[in-house]
Amino acid sequence: MSRDFTARTDVAVPARTLNHDPGRIRVAVLLGASGSVATDVLGPYDVLADSSRFDVYTVSVGTDPVALSGGLTAVPDYGVDNAPAPQIVVVPAFTDPGGDAEKPLRNFIEKVHDRGGLVMSVCAGARVLARTDVLDGRRATSFWSDIGGLRRSNPRTTWVDGVRWLRDGDVMTTAGVSSGIIGALHLVRENAGAEEARRIGERISYPGWDPTATTEESIPVRRVAAADYPYPLHATLPWFQPTYGLGLVDGTGEIDIAAAAELYGGVAFTAHVVPVAERPIVTTAHGLRLIATPIDQAHGLDRLVVPGTGQFAVDGVPVFRPRAEARPGDSAFDPILRDIAARDGHAVATTAAKYIEYPRPELPADAGTPWRIIALTAVTALLAVAPFVRRRRTTHAEATR
Repeated sequence: MSRDFTARTDVAVPARTLNHDPGRIRVAVLLGASGSVATDVLGPYDVLADSSRFDVYTVSVGTDPVALSGGLTAVPDYGVDNAPAPQIVVVPAFTDPGGDAEKPLRNFIEKVHDRGGLVMSVCAGARVLARTDVLDGRRATSFWSDIGGLRRSNPRTTWVDGVRWLRDGDVMTTAGVSSGIIGALHLVRENAGAEEARRIGERISYPGWDPTATTEESIPVRRVAAADYPYPLHATLPWFQPTYGLGLVDGTGEIDIAAAAELYGGVAFTAHVVPVAERPIVTTAHGLRLIATPIDQAHGLDRLVVPGTGQFAVDGVPVFRPRAEARPGDSAFDPILRDIAARDGHAVATTAAKYIEYPRPELPADAGTPWRIIALTAVTALLAVAPFVRRRRTTHAEATR
């Protein structure tokens, strides 16, 4: 995970000036200095920036590139010292929510809230808010596996599970990972109207989203289960992972990028993901800058995943285009989950969907087998029992002398 959560700092990033329309609602999407979950950032960013009602930009502690899960590196638009004051701040999960490195961002959140701004956390971004005074006396939700710990550590907040999003006054919290997309769609509906929310929602095609709903959406209450075994196994046994190039071009959709990076590299852990492009800096559909490895410098790729419309070709490397495999009504996540199932089995895809709090799509009948993880688990088990076998043999030999 540390390999896939390391920011690229070897690329010179030119400064740029953003123009801000005073008639639009300013939204600051935070980027943790220690790293953030990619879909927590890119999902709400894509949704809100697609509406002309909002002026969306990214803010971190400074403007140095920062890591996102799944091997991505993002370039913040502003540091906390020079960021325009927002009316809405979006808080993703940080890798170190209570760390000293993130203190300037926690102070930034409190200042926005004290001025009457809306604070929206995504997934374990609630753990960031729990280190501020924003949630005191409020109802809130978070990623399903964090809620138990948050109840114990933050009893002044009433923690609610089984809901996709929850609004308590000027604080909105959402459930796991992909739920931030739904939370952002509700902000669009609230501030730009139902038709604008419907337009963006139809483009994204998140299953089950109702543009007319104004109350909290119920979702299954999830718990850690034995069926989740692919998650810890893939996370703790990364050896011999294939390397997937993530082919990016200017104008690629943020959710398209997040779905591929997150599912392959940040949740299913089936591959080491390396963003590649014609140039080292790529600008997404709504203006976020990402750092990529130039395609002519990318070596050792086992596969190339192209989430957008880029025309990439690397000799001897197979290409997978999720858009080309999409079915009517698919979101960006569905073809990738089906691909994971076809290559590594239903259990891996189902667990990945659970850990991004996404409704599992219909998976292919011909499921693959996770041979890499089976072999590594067997080898690990043999290495674990080998010392006991040797000790027993030694003891038996000594006893028979």
